[in-house]
Amino acid sequence: MSHFPDYAQLANLPLLEGLYKNYRADPASVDSSWRHFFEGVDCAKILYERPVEAGSAPSELRIFLLIHAYRCYGHLRASINPLEEPENRVPELDLERLGFAQTELDVSFPTLGFCGKREAPLREIVEGVKEVYSSRIGFEYMNLGHPEMERWIQERIEPNLVIHRSIEEKHFLLEYLNRSEVLETFLHTRYVGQTRFSLEGNETVIPALAAMMQTGAGLGVKEFWIGMAHRGRLNVLANILNKPYSVLFGEFEDDTALSLYGNDDVKYHMGFSGEMVVPGGKVVVNIPPNPSHLESVDPVILGQVRSLQELRGDEEGKEVVAILIHGDAALSGQGVVYESLQLMHPSGYSVGGALHLVINNQIGYTTLPKEGRSTRYCTDIAKTFGIPVFHVNAEDPESCLFVACLAMEIRHKFRCDVFVDLIGYRKYGHNEGDEPSYTQPLQYRQIRSKKTIRELYLHHLVGEGFAEKVLAETLEAEFKETLRKALSQAQGKENEKKSSLLHDLFQPQSTGVELPVLQEVIQGFCTVPSSFHLHPKLQKWLQERLGCLAADQTMPSVDWATAECLAFGSLLVQQVPIRLAGEDVQRGTFSQRHVVWTDFENGSTYSSLCHLREGQGRFSAVNSPLTEYAGLGFEYGYSCGLFNGLVLWEAQYGDFDNGAQIVIDQYIASAEQKWSTGSSIVLLLPHAYEGAGPEHSSGRMERFLQLAAFDNMRIVNASTPAQYFHLLRRQILSQEKKPLILFTPKSLLRASACKSPVNLFISGHFQEVLNDPTPPASCKKVILCAGKIYYDLIEERAKNPQCPIAIIRLEQLYPLHTDLLQKMLAQYQGFSECCWVQEEPQNMGAWSFLFPYLQKLLPKGVSLSYIGRSASATPATGSHKRHKQEQNQLIQDALKGAS
Repeated sequence: MSHFPDYAQLANLPLLEGLYKNYRADPASVDSSWRHFFEGVDCAKILYERPVEAGSAPSELRIFLLIHAYRCYGHLRASINPLEEPENRVPELDLERLGFAQTELDVSFPTLGFCGKREAPLREIVEGVKEVYSSRIGFEYMNLGHPEMERWIQERIEPNLVIHRSIEEKHFLLEYLNRSEVLETFLHTRYVGQTRFSLEGNETVIPALAAMMQTGAGLGVKEFWIGMAHRGRLNVLANILNKPYSVLFGEFEDDTALSLYGNDDVKYHMGFSGEMVVPGGKVVVNIPPNPSHLESVDPVILGQVRSLQELRGDEEGKEVVAILIHGDAALSGQGVVYESLQLMHPSGYSVGGALHLVINNQIGYTTLPKEGRSTRYCTDIAKTFGIPVFHVNAEDPESCLFVACLAMEIRHKFRCDVFVDLIGYRKYGHNEGDEPSYTQPLQYRQIRSKKTIRELYLHHLVGEGFAEKVLAETLEAEFKETLRKALSQAQGKENEKKSSLLHDLFQPQSTGVELPVLQEVIQGFCTVPSSFHLHPKLQKWLQERLGCLAADQTMPSVDWATAECLAFGSLLVQQVPIRLAGEDVQRGTFSQRHVVWTDFENGSTYSSLCHLREGQGRFSAVNSPLTEYAGLGFEYGYSCGLFNGLVLWEAQYGDFDNGAQIVIDQYIASAEQKWSTGSSIVLLLPHAYEGAGPEHSSGRMERFLQLAAFDNMRIVNASTPAQYFHLLRRQILSQEKKPLILFTPKSLLRASACKSPVNLFISGHFQEVLNDPTPPASCKKVILCAGKIYYDLIEERAKNPQCPIAIIRLEQLYPLHTDLLQKMLAQYQGFSECCWVQEEPQNMGAWSFLFPYLQKLLPKGVSLSYIGRSASATPATGSHKRHKQEQNQLIQDALKGAS
């Protein structure tokens, strides 16, 4: 292959221009490499920069450029919008620009495969190319950096795009359109004014989804997971997942029915798991519940699908498939879409491609596309990732069916995402009680004059002789009767409240591990393959870790990272799968973890935790893209699929978790109460005040505590490595699966004071409250605290051996083990003062949440006081000097002599 000289760059533009001038005068006067380069420049000019004079280029080249232009821009002339006519003039498709004269329309040219013959008049070739690229479907698949896929698609649609379906497929379309429309009409007339987010104007989604799944089933797909918002959700639940109509109607008849069944959300947020009959059997179809926060479910679905693929051993992602259904406004407006698409190829996140189906209503609430985006299409983000897009008119059901099947085939063959943009309209306002003509009077005048898609398609079938009107009338009558029977069943059914088995959240769970197993884990972790070149600095680190279990079992020797390693390893040998993900988790933000090593000579990677024992659990540590929203959403979804595994997401610093606040608020904290959906995901949030400024100090513990209710999650600020060890193991071994929010240390990772003796790992369990290990003989004051501040307090207290102050640590902030704390307080008879000490400002941290609980536990006459930083709009000062002053002051205030 020829290589251009190093000086072929814009800095040498005068030289390039001189060479090009010589080439134009005499091509043989320049080096062959430059000649090939300038030939490409000329070809590009023909296509993009200037019209070609008629006849100035060879016939084959001009026809090629014509076909290429339609492949790239033909979609601009396609009839894909039921509310607008296609563009009249597309400059890139002008024949004159492509080097043809009007007088050549009847001149024969080589067809290059079009028209079914070697040569044909230009007029016929143009019509043939238009029929493929500027007719019923808008194809966007060129210049995506995937030439093999380009060729495959061209073989499927060129030279003659065959869209017409068989008689069976036409009846299939009619049946699903009938179900889709009649259900919406039935709900609209029976439940007047009730919000349901109708699918009308885009009913073709239902047969398109059905066809997509049937095609997938034929390719070996066993299970589909659909993520979608509320628009059309009830229709999809009923007509694709086969949710019983009686159950659906029951939710309309009595909106307390959902809460009685253990859920507490609106009906168009609820999920369902069902089956769809396909030729040769059935496929499982799932729609998990999701909130009104549009597109937030995208990474959640991807995470669930990935976990199920791994459980099945489906490495190529051909058995479990994700389908993401978008609205046009949300697709182009929500940043989580970009974050989720970024997960398409990284090995720790790929699901073998997701299918994207856009319910394109050409409006977002009251905002039109020209107001809501800067791009031509709502799907233009797909171009960033080299994803093919097919635009199709929702009033053309057969074309919709074609592209739905094509999309599934492409996803199966190339393991990539594919977009199908179903362009329709929204029959009513944003909801059924809204009046859209306030803001779009002209658009809705046009929409209200339209016949339904079912009526249009039936008219087409009758006109073509493929169906009789009586058939459609019969189908409609039979389906209405089915709905009426389901309604009667719903009205006659009494709701029975769902019973639930509650476990004692404070029941001690034995999580100790025998010493030989701990030794096996640490030995296995520290074993380096003979052919692997470990970084020189890690050699000493491994030796120190290897020796921590050989010391006196009662002496503190195990640090935080080693405790984590022991927890992971002991679970892995119990065949528990573990996934740890987040930014920089393989090494650890603070270079403390090193669960994946990089060869110092060749850059290959190795994780010794994957090689502890034959038949162990799967371990993966995944460095995520720099995203919190999609990153945490993916891990939450993964945890829902891997319910008996340990799934951890670590923030680079706890401060950054609010980049995923929607996932925290709408899923992790509330999913159990809203949807009866459980998760045991662990959030690791580095949190401590060490003078690093307002963005590197706080995991915003106050926000999690504000979300805490109904035992929905565990919120912990553990202070010792042994506590961390038992906590991780409890998360798996406990019967009660809850999310764990864990605030983790930074400077304590290497602090000699923050180590635990080996014997605390061999037996015992996590303790929600830790008593003072060296209590005063006579206690006059009790300090309650959590986390790193404890070490500052005991260091200062040690300077006064006679200090009459006891320090109790609240390790688990929620649920608060009040009985255990009260027993500990009772040991200090006669104390007259009690204070809560924290590093965080008064309006942050745990103070506001804990105060009413703690005050009730104190003896009569003892009031709880606050010691810490004053209220602040930011978590911490940016001045290291001021930080030290504040820290010293609050320690002194806390340990002032007790009265």
